[in-house]
Amino acid sequence: MCEYSTINHADVLRRHAAPKKDAAISFTVRLVENKQSSPEKGILGSEVPANGAAVTFDQHRYPKLQSFKSASHSMTPNKILLVGGRTAGLHGFGHEKPNFVPADQNYALYVINLATNITTAAMLPTALKESVGVINAQAQQVTKSGKNYLYVVGGYGWSSTIKVPVNVTYPMLTMISVDELIDSIEAAAKSKAIPEISRFISQTSNQAFQITGGEMVFVPSTLSSTVPSVDTFYLVVGQCFEGNYGGAGDDTFKYTRSVLTFPVPYLDVNGKIPSIEVTTLNAFNCKSSAHNKYSLDAQLSRRDLNVVPTFLPSSFDSITGKALPGALILSGVFQQDGSHSPFLQPIVFSFNKDEIVLPGQHGQPNISIHSFSVESFFQLYNNYSCANIQLFSAKDQAIYNVLLGGVSYFFSSSAGVLDQATSLFKRPFTSDVSILKMDNNHSFTQVLC
Repeated sequence: MCEYSTINHADVLRRHAAPKKDAAISFTVRLVENKQSSPEKGILGSEVPANGAAVTFDQHRYPKLQSFKSASHSMTPNKILLVGGRTAGLHGFGHEKPNFVPADQNYALYVINLATNITTAAMLPTALKESVGVINAQAQQVTKSGKNYLYVVGGYGWSSTIKVPVNVTYPMLTMISVDELIDSIEAAAKSKAIPEISRFISQTSNQAFQITGGEMVFVPSTLSSTVPSVDTFYLVVGQCFEGNYGGAGDDTFKYTRSVLTFPVPYLDVNGKIPSIEVTTLNAFNCKSSAHNKYSLDAQLSRRDLNVVPTFLPSSFDSITGKALPGALILSGVFQQDGSHSPFLQPIVFSFNKDEIVLPGQHGQPNISIHSFSVESFFQLYNNYSCANIQLFSAKDQAIYNVLLGGVSYFFSSSAGVLDQATSLFKRPFTSDVSILKMDNNHSFTQVLC
């Protein structure tokens, strides 16, 4: 069990930017195994009525999903909406059999009530199922002025609407009214009726949104440097993958190698998503021309990773004197040296200033583009995208990132000793929990719980 004091992302930033006497509001995080559930009792997509009717499942039954997105009800946060994802577990690595087939995608919407351990579900309408039921999209939940939205950008999945059906990365932004959709599904499930779904989902397209395997970070207007200040999203790295994954030569991929930013869109008076202007964060326009494994281009060629919001104690706003918000790009895959090894060092950058810090070479101090640097560090555990929690210590002014499970380069073996995956195909899904600490001097440490 790991136990720490924690506050949410925005509070971590706000409270560190405030005077030092301001203490964090804390509560306890406990990891407790749900012994009532098991893989054998998992819900299969085929159990959700194809006609769109909502259904309620027996207690302690949950869907078998990975690479999905989720959001909680603003009034009853124990109710969780699950969107998209994959139902077949780990994909294959060759082209002996098809990977990412439509039958393995999740086209159902699930609502899990954590208070009752009851799951309800309904299928997405045909017009929405392929672009909403995607895999490995970028997403953030934003609650403001009584509205509660889940924003989903991009994602990879099957497209039957093109001339030759194939898997694509969708250039979509999907905006889901979370509270209304959860209420609609639960109400319809009581009578096995068809819930209203399309009414609570809005979409718009933009080629800049054609990303999968990256992450999206939300910065509220109170911390934004834009003039005027607005709520802002940051799309951090990832790739555009087109075609069927598996090495048959019929696919193409291109890393974004960038951080894109755009204002959080809210529905206009007609209930439509307004036009969105997407720009590149200035620091990522100064890419190195030297393409080696330590160049900016190479280091930003990452996907399937964790990107966590943080503060930059060494970087202050010249007017307010507050510490500026930023983010850590943690690990991800794959290094550009043919080894298929994950990236082992983080990238630190500021949202509000042209600052970015890259890993150093051969254990040397990290390269600082612009004005600050961090010491050399290697992240050995929880390298792929996984559940994570950000914790703030008011005592030592440090951020603790708790990383739970996922695929790992190093891991605890069955014998209880530290082991290393020597092959891409032998890297396990682990139950390991590690804590990655960044102190106020940008020094890093990582330990296993």
